[in-house]
Amino acid sequence: MSKKANEDMKNENTVQAIIIADTFGDEFIPISNNVPHALLPMINKPLIDYTLEFLSLGGIEEAFLFCCTHVDAIKHHIRKSILNNEVWTLTMKVHIIVSESCRSLGDCLRDIDAKGLLRGSFVLLEPGTISNIQLLPLIKKHNELMKVDKGTAMTVIFQEAGVNHISRCPQEELLVAINSQNRILSYKKMWKNKERKLDFPLEIFLENPCVSLMHNLKDTHIAICSPSVLPLFSDNFDFQTKDDFVRGLIMNEEILGSTVYCDILKGSRYGGAVTSWRMYQALSKELRQNWMYPIVLSRKKNKVLKNNVVVGEGTSIDDTAHLCNSVLGENTFIGKNVRIEDSFIFSNCKIEDNVIITHSVIGSNCVVKSKSKVTAGTILGSGCVIERGLFVENSLVQMEEPEDYEEADKLGNKAYRLRTDDDMDEDHSVKALVKKMSRLHIQEENYESEEGTDGFSDSDEDELSYTQSPVPDDTKLFFTEVIDSLTRGFEDNLLCDNLILEINSSRYAYNVTVKEVNFNVIKAILTLSLRQPIGPQYFSHLSRLLSYFAPILKNYIRNESAMIDCLQAIEDVATSNEELKEKWVMFVLQYFYNKDYVSEDAILDWFATIDQKTKFHKQVKPFTDWLQEAEEASSSDGGEDD
Repeated sequence: MSKKANEDMKNENTVQAIIIADTFGDEFIPISNNVPHALLPMINKPLIDYTLEFLSLGGIEEAFLFCCTHVDAIKHHIRKSILNNEVWTLTMKVHIIVSESCRSLGDCLRDIDAKGLLRGSFVLLEPGTISNIQLLPLIKKHNELMKVDKGTAMTVIFQEAGVNHISRCPQEELLVAINSQNRILSYKKMWKNKERKLDFPLEIFLENPCVSLMHNLKDTHIAICSPSVLPLFSDNFDFQTKDDFVRGLIMNEEILGSTVYCDILKGSRYGGAVTSWRMYQALSKELRQNWMYPIVLSRKKNKVLKNNVVVGEGTSIDDTAHLCNSVLGENTFIGKNVRIEDSFIFSNCKIEDNVIITHSVIGSNCVVKSKSKVTAGTILGSGCVIERGLFVENSLVQMEEPEDYEEADKLGNKAYRLRTDDDMDEDHSVKALVKKMSRLHIQEENYESEEGTDGFSDSDEDELSYTQSPVPDDTKLFFTEVIDSLTRGFEDNLLCDNLILEINSSRYAYNVTVKEVNFNVIKAILTLSLRQPIGPQYFSHLSRLLSYFAPILKNYIRNESAMIDCLQAIEDVATSNEELKEKWVMFVLQYFYNKDYVSEDAILDWFATIDQKTKFHKQVKPFTDWLQEAEEASSSDGGEDD
């Protein structure tokens, strides 16, 4: 056999992959204004590095990286990786394909088809994909399917993930019908189905002796594709996304003669993609917990501190700063008395003294000046400067002046609030999805002990629960069911252990986060007490109620994060009921403090977040003053004893 023939055979057997680098959406604005999605840093490492490492370890030999925007930055990064001999460069070649005219995944695949670069079955990855699976066995299995079913076009890779799985994304909720050979018979996205009602063709049940309806799956955004996939995209211009492709083949099977199968990952095999800020937080948390081993964060470039904090090289943190559940980039400065919780601070940032940052993302080269507060799902684009004493909540902020901005949107010379389309459905708008980030909390299968991290599993959906971020209506329904359970339990003198089981069942039914469970249970107990008129006998009634529900309070207030949830519930009840006076607030705080449900530190930290201009701040202040005076007196007595 000639040398050329050997090379042709080798090329024919090369295992290939296509990586789409762009999302073609506005999910990551304003960060994406300056940073391409492929280079979005996750624990101080660009997303594309995780993807290439996964492909290399998975057996891929040649990858095509398709770029539409920020092309020079991506090319520079790939060249730099090759010069630095990154792990993936030893076993895999990467080719960059550029087309600035493409506006969807479908356009990209049509462009690749026109270039004739693929020679056989290939792996298709959507933006920001990370996994630890071996791809060669999946490709082999797909090729065997092609021999049995000549119309096999694609094998979609799902991961088994129950409703409480930390990385299920609400925008990607799936209900899939498959037969005994794992052929997909129906593929429905539930996010846009507001009626929560789905119709299935009767034929799929009549023509298949065994049909499984599966809602315990999440899309990994990995697919094994036959050579026919690219021509099918070229022939059908209405296929713009992978979902369009799958649904189109299923609906037009008789016309197109193509079928789609699925493979379901179980156990330690993991796959996911950064398709939104919520998923960014989820995958970041999972990386820190080594769920994707052997894909792990670099211990050379990152230090792991207590309270689930990761810090990049060259970052300076003052000893008085309080950090938990956060990632700090390289060469960042953190000043005195700074509090950062459940947030991501990118590289080269400066956070000055007495700043509070919670549930937010701070882009690279940002400055947050002293006594400012950035919270509730705020995203700061690169280079923003938040002026001294500014309060920014639930906002997208960019450095440059946007088009058609209003004066109220100007937060500073280098900070402008970005407006999204107000006509958009609230549940689908970028701002709404960012806001949900502030309710996302990561949770382990079991609640963490008091010696655990600084929270239940706070980080996201919500802001980051891997239960998925619930729809607001579900949260209200959950609260209503908790009220009903507690009312019946108190009236019928039921065991609190049984009530806890009911509450947990409701939680899974409505898919609410751990933080929301803590908050709503405490709120429900306090709300239940308000059914009694506030008179001479009220506080004795409240004491009996709290005493009866003591096992429930102990069950849900287990750590400092849960204490904050409890205090926020007290605040919500007090501010929502104008008839509640200072005496009610003092009584409830004193009771929870005396029973050790909440600590002094938790109360003072929570009190620092309350707006000083509010009536509620004035109601709480006498109690916090008493705490501080008691502490000072204790310190003074200790000094005299010495």
